[in-house]
Amino acid sequence: MSFLEDSSGFDLMQTDVRFPVVESASLTPVPGRLFRTPRRRSDDLPELVGGSVHVFQTNEQFAVAPSGPKMLMSEVVVKATMVAVVLTRAQVVPAVAILPSINPEYRLALRASYNCKVHNPVQVLTAGCWDVRPELLEYLLGDPKLRMLGARDDVVRNPEVSQRILARTIARNELEPPDIPGMRVRLVDVTLAIHHDGGWTVGQPQSAEQSEPYDPGTRDLFGDGHGNGRPRDGYGTYSPDGDERE
Repeated sequence: MSFLEDSSGFDLMQTDVRFPVVESASLTPVPGRLFRTPRRRSDDLPELVGGSVHVFQTNEQFAVAPSGPKMLMSEVVVKATMVAVVLTRAQVVPAVAILPSINPEYRLALRASYNCKVHNPVQVLTAGCWDVRPELLEYLLGDPKLRMLGARDDVVRNPEVSQRILARTIARNELEPPDIPGMRVRLVDVTLAIHHDGGWTVGQPQSAEQSEPYDPGTRDLFGDGHGNGRPRDGYGTYSPDGDERE
């Protein structure tokens, strides 16, 4: 069976899952009143969704308000100039990277799904991560050898190239996973699709859990029968250009 097969399950348009900030609103600091403790109105704040928290910003600093009945009177809430609703429950977020191509007749799309969970919402916003998708996309495209493999002129007709792209993506994730402060990011699966002749041709999703434990010293990562007889880089790609051909 061909490595790539027709499928309707690869939808490039379903990539609009925003995470971790699902909503935000500007706030005006509550003015003090004589002999009265300032209190913010509850309807000033956007509603929480299941598994989310309010994170408030004051003078470029982020904080979570103390819980309890006095939350709306806390200094964090009263002096805030912005509030964000941050999801802390796990969410599967897809990232689709269109790899560069030397052939204008096709496009190669690498779609990786990540299980993302916020464990420190303040740290996440302090690091500037309001939407994790651009960072995941930058991570996928940050591997120059992956882009070189995607630009090969035989990527459509040679199934080994697609196998190498997927294997390299999984191996790189094991050695250098995405690093986002305050968030755990785990690769769930990765799929490769080729847009050619007016439609998408899609391969079977490859799961990081289903892959064998990565050992660059012993594993024939690409399944090409060459074993470890020739030097490879840290991700298991043949040196020097990750693009060796017979």
